[in-house]
Amino acid sequence: MSTTSYGSQAPAGRALTPQFAVVAGGLVGATGAAAYISSFFLLSDLSGREAVRSPLCVTANVLIAFGFVTIALALPALAGPLRLPRWAAITSGLGCAFLAAVAWAMATVGADLAGTVTDAQWEGPGLLGFLSLVPKMLLCAVGFAALAVAGWRRRGISRGACVLLLLAALVAVLLSPHQPTALLGGLALAWAAKNSGARK
Repeated sequence: MSTTSYGSQAPAGRALTPQFAVVAGGLVGATGAAAYISSFFLLSDLSGREAVRSPLCVTANVLIAFGFVTIALALPALAGPLRLPRWAAITSGLGCAFLAAVAWAMATVGADLAGTVTDAQWEGPGLLGFLSLVPKMLLCAVGFAALAVAGWRRRGISRGACVLLLLAALVAVLLSPHQPTALLGGLALAWAAKNSGARK
C-alpha cells in the first residue's frame, strides 16, 4: 500500500519542479532588479560608474543572474502545462539566459571595468556596448510577447500575467538597461507559473 502511494506521488512531485523553479527564479530576479533600481535613490550621491561597484548593485545583479538562469532552464518544461507554443517558451528562455548573462557581466567584469574608466566613458560605452544588449532586448521582447498572446488566447496564463508580460516585452525593446525588464519579466513569469498546475 505504501509502495502504491509513493508511486502515485512521484510524478506529481516531478511535475511541480519546473513550476517551483520559474516562480522562485522570477521572484529572486525581480527582487534583485528592485534592489538595483532602489540604488538610484539610496546611492543618489554616487555617479552611475561608482554605484555599479557598490555592494548593493553587485548583489542585485548577482540575484538577477541567478534568478533568470533558473527561469531559462525551467521555462521550456512549462510550455505544456501553460498551453503555450514550445518555441515561445524556448525564445523566452533564451531571452532570460541573455538577461542573466548581462547581469552577471555587470556584477563581475562591469564592476571591475568601472574602476578603470571615467564617468564620461562609463556613460557612453559606444556601439559595441549597445550591441551586446541587443540579443537580450530582442529575444525578451519577442518571447514575452508571444507568451502573452498565446497565454491570453489559450487561457493558459491569467490575464493579469499576460498584460504584465506584454509590458515587459515593450520595456525590453525600448530600454537597453536590463533591470526594468528583469523586474517586470520576473514578476510576470512567476505569476504565470504559479497557476500552471491549477489551470486546466
